Amino acid sequence: MRIGIDARLYGVESGTGIGRYSQELLRQFLEIPNSKFQIPNLDVVVFLRRDAYEMFTLPNVHWTKVLADFRPYTIGVQTRYPRIIRDAGVDLMHFTHFDHPIRCPVPFIVTIHDLILLHYPSIRATTLGPIRFWIKYAAYRAVLRHAVTRSAHILTPSETIRQQLHHELCVPLNRITTTHLGVDHIETPETLLRQGSAGQADGWKLEAQTTRAVDCRLSTVDSPYLLSIGNAYPHKNIEQLVRIAPELAKIHPDFHVRIVGRPDDFSHRLRSTVRSRTPIVFMGMVSEPALAPLIRNASAYVSMSRDEGFDLPTLEACALGTAVIASDIPIHREILGDAALFSPPDDDTALLHAIHRLHADSALRGILSTRGIARAQSFTWERCASRTLDAYRATCR
Repeated sequence: MRIGIDARLYGVESGTGIGRYSQELLRQFLEIPNSKFQIPNLDVVVFLRRDAYEMFTLPNVHWTKVLADFRPYTIGVQTRYPRIIRDAGVDLMHFTHFDHPIRCPVPFIVTIHDLILLHYPSIRATTLGPIRFWIKYAAYRAVLRHAVTRSAHILTPSETIRQQLHHELCVPLNRITTTHLGVDHIETPETLLRQGSAGQADGWKLEAQTTRAVDCRLSTVDSPYLLSIGNAYPHKNIEQLVRIAPELAKIHPDFHVRIVGRPDDFSHRLRSTVRSRTPIVFMGMVSEPALAPLIRNASAYVSMSRDEGFDLPTLEACALGTAVIASDIPIHREILGDAALFSPPDDDTALLHAIHRLHADSALRGILSTRGIARAQSFTWERCASRTLDAYRATCR
């Protein structure tokens, strides 16, 4: 049995949650002896883009890597990728994103991370002109519909998305498996202490220095800040933080807001709306080693998304013991449980109240920190990989 894994978005360098998902899933698979897969005569073929192809190390003769240097949503995926899959001789493909060749020559499993483009089919969510946008959107719907109807099985990162597929696209629940993502890839305070820190206070002092290196543009480096991570697409609702920042400065003049995310046309649009002297810093992309201390030293992590498939950064904040304020949407209720303060998205008054409440109540911050760490521990990549393997086995029968 030869299983192909489409890892064209492999790696955190891609700046996507799907990149993290692909990387961690393969990392778990690489640590499992072939005999433990419980699939007879198993070989694994990994399809990668050029940068990842050159750095990806094969563990043994049962693993093969194949160059599939196609960006998502491009013509090459539909015209050239099917032949590459056929030539690789795989019996089953796992596409880690719904972007797949409609003429895939073998049965396939697909991971559908969210339905955000169905929920927000807006010109605001693209830099394309109207005609090109609607053509691309029609292609997106066609590929998604094919993934939903023709796949042997569907994986989702959350029960929320599983239910959306069932209710909105009429997919039977027995064709969908939830494989929650993990957060055990990050260095928690306990991990850092085990690695030889001289004590918690000294350990976080060193991390504060790392944060200074990341954000040398701030003159008030040690002042309290709210942190949010994500691109500036409409569903991320970063603009709500921009809206409340002037009022926040009146109530808490020592506070500022830091936003981490890929610089692009969307973030430039948002930055252009920020008035001078507004206490907001757009930090751009932050390296992986610097991100954990940046999260850990935040007074609170804020995610006001209107829609998410999982929201990995918010759960990472929980794992690092940072108090979280999250939008009151189904996915946040699912993954965060009682480990966050919830506020309706786009309700600026409610968000300001939540920030003030958290700032004024150190006991509440401590409770949310403790609950967040405990909550995050139940989300592991090992469990995600195990449930994925269950889907492979069921499909191979």
